[in-house]
Amino acid sequence: MTDEKKVSFGAWKRQTAKGEVINFAINGTRYSMWANGYKKEEKQPDFNIYVNDYVAPTETQLTESKTDLPF
Repeated sequence: MTDEKKVSFGAWKRQTAKGEVINFAINGTRYSMWANGYKKEEKQPDFNIYVNDYVAPTETQLTESKTDLPF
């Protein structure tokens, strides 16, 4: 037997207020794929893919930002 790991990828589809999105990751980088709502010609893509680099703020970051108010 070899010690090689099988490489597999997956995608998750969900409905949001902005429409349906498909989220997936490749080599640790997360992506979001949205239907192209601005498609006018057949040669334009059906979907647009964006790097999903959003990181939700932690409770500490939220507390710190409240104390830095100028008033």
